[in-house]
Amino acid sequence: MTTPQSDRHADRHNEPAWMHPLTSFQEPAPEEEEAGIVAHFAKGGEGWRATGTVARSSHGLVITRLVVVPGAWGEPVGASVTSRLLRDIPVGSILDEVRHWVATKEWITAADEQGVPGPVSMEFVTPSRTADQIIAASSPDKPSPGRAALPDELMQAVAEGYIAESAAGMPRGAVKRLAAALDRPEQTVSRWVVRARKEGWLGPGAAGREGAEPGIKLIAARATRRDDASSE
Repeated sequence: MTTPQSDRHADRHNEPAWMHPLTSFQEPAPEEEEAGIVAHFAKGGEGWRATGTVARSSHGLVITRLVVVPGAWGEPVGASVTSRLLRDIPVGSILDEVRHWVATKEWITAADEQGVPGPVSMEFVTPSRTADQIIAASSPDKPSPGRAALPDELMQAVAEGYIAESAAGMPRGAVKRLAAALDRPEQTVSRWVVRARKEGWLGPGAAGREGAEPGIKLIAARATRRDDASSE
């Protein structure tokens, strides 16, 4: 979806076609990408509309510009922006939606680079196997005296499960639910999530905030899995 640069800050009488009550996204210009910007967005709700910009930082994706206008899309501008109206802006949900949109683009790019036909699956689910079952299946013929290293299969499951449990619309407590699925203590799984970020299975995230985008390692693993399936 492409919109001329001059349209991005148009008033209500010249609103770009890409803006509508649902969340819409626009790719940044090349020079904006170089500056770390990943998307421009537009979203509307009851009695308000908002546009903004999201960029990538050392803590993950962040909203760097947010313009709020009283009045829904297509309606006259309201009287004023109030504190109550500002509280209605779902900043966290917007960021989650942008994160998913950006990840989808990156997955498609990864698939194209590896020659995988069609888009790579963007569906994430909570693991259906416990951590012990995943570890056992990853090295069925290898004895594991003492403390065994964590296999990539487990790290991938942790990353996919965490993304699924912290997706837009999910209640807080992603690590707790993931720990129950993996049958491990919550503190242990919390350390695994941190490790998944460090190893590239998950993208960076802001301290104290749930949610993550797929890391480059997870993107590559999914693309490779699709490639393997297509060659069978």
